[in-house]
Amino acid sequence: MKKVFLVLALCMISVSLSAQGLLSGLLGGGSEKKAPRVKFIEGDTEAPEEILLIKLNGVIQEKDEDDNALIALKNKKNILDLLKEELSLAANRNAIKAVYIEINSPGGEVTPSDLIHHMFKKFYQETKKPIVAHIGAMGASGAYYIACACNKIYALPTSMIGSIGVLLQSLNIERLANNLGITPVTIKSDKTPMKDVLSPFRPATDEEKAMLLELVEDTYQRFVDIVAEGRNLKREDVIKLANGSVYTANKALKLGLIDGIAYRDEVAAEMCKMLNLKSVAIVKRVDEKNPLTELFGALSEKSSDIRPILDSFVKKLMIGNQPILMFR
Repeated sequence: MKKVFLVLALCMISVSLSAQGLLSGLLGGGSEKKAPRVKFIEGDTEAPEEILLIKLNGVIQEKDEDDNALIALKNKKNILDLLKEELSLAANRNAIKAVYIEINSPGGEVTPSDLIHHMFKKFYQETKKPIVAHIGAMGASGAYYIACACNKIYALPTSMIGSIGVLLQSLNIERLANNLGITPVTIKSDKTPMKDVLSPFRPATDEEKAMLLELVEDTYQRFVDIVAEGRNLKREDVIKLANGSVYTANKALKLGLIDGIAYRDEVAAEMCKMLNLKSVAIVKRVDEKNPLTELFGALSEKSSDIRPILDSFVKKLMIGNQPILMFR
C-alpha cells in the first residue's frame, strides 16, 4: 500500500511540474546536450574505424506505448526519433565508416516503414557511408521494404524473408453486438457516407470495398517499385514473387531478394571488404542516463497495474465526461 501511495504522489508531482514547464528540464530536456557516446560490441578493439550497429526489432510503428498516457513515466522516444539520432551519430562521427542494421521484424505500418526507407536512402546519398541490412529471425513486409534501402542485404540461414504485399483488416462484430443488446450510434453527414468505413458494427458496402482496395493496390504497386529499384530486379519479376509469400534464406537468395547468407562476424568481414579495411570495431550508441528519468521508468515498470487507474483519474479531472469530437 505504501508503494501505491508513493507512486501516486510522484505521479501527481510529475503533473504539477509539467504544468509549470519544469519537468522537461528535470528529465534532461535542458539546453545543454552531451555528445553521444559509443560502446564497443565486437571486432577489433584496436581498429580506428567503426561500424555502427543499429537494431530494428518488433512491429514497425511510430506510436509509443506511452502516447495515450497523460503521465508518461518512461520518457520514451518513438522509432523514427531514435533512428534519426542513430543516423546523426553515424553521419557526424568520423570514425564510423558504415552502418549495420540488424532486422528482426514481421513488418508494421506503411507510413513509418516508408519514412525509415527514405531516411536510409537520404543518409547514404548525403554521407556516402554504406548501410548493410542483416535479417535475423524475420524480415518481412515493412521490414523488407526498409531493407531495400540498404546497399546490401544479408540473412541468417534460418531467416524468413519477404511477405511483399499490403494488408488491411477489420473486425465485424455486428451480430455479437446485437446479441449483447449493444446499439451503436453513428452520426454523419449525408455528404460523407463513407465516414465510418470499416465500422465494426456494419458490413462494408461494395463502394467502400472498392475504395479500400484501390488504397491497398496503390500501396502494393509502390512496394513493388521499391523492391525492383532496391534489388535491381525487373518489375515483372518482382510482381511474380510479390504475392505475400514468405521465403527461406536460400530461396530468397535465388530470387535475388538478398545478397548472401551469413552470421554477424561474416557480415562484418564482408563490410570490411566493401570499405577496403583490414578490420573494424562494431559499436553501438549509448544514451546518457538521467537519474530522475531512470527513477520514473523503474516506477512505471513496477506499477503497471496502477498506471491505467491514474491516467483515467487525471483524464476525468482534466476533461470530464463529455463526448469529444476527434479526427481519427
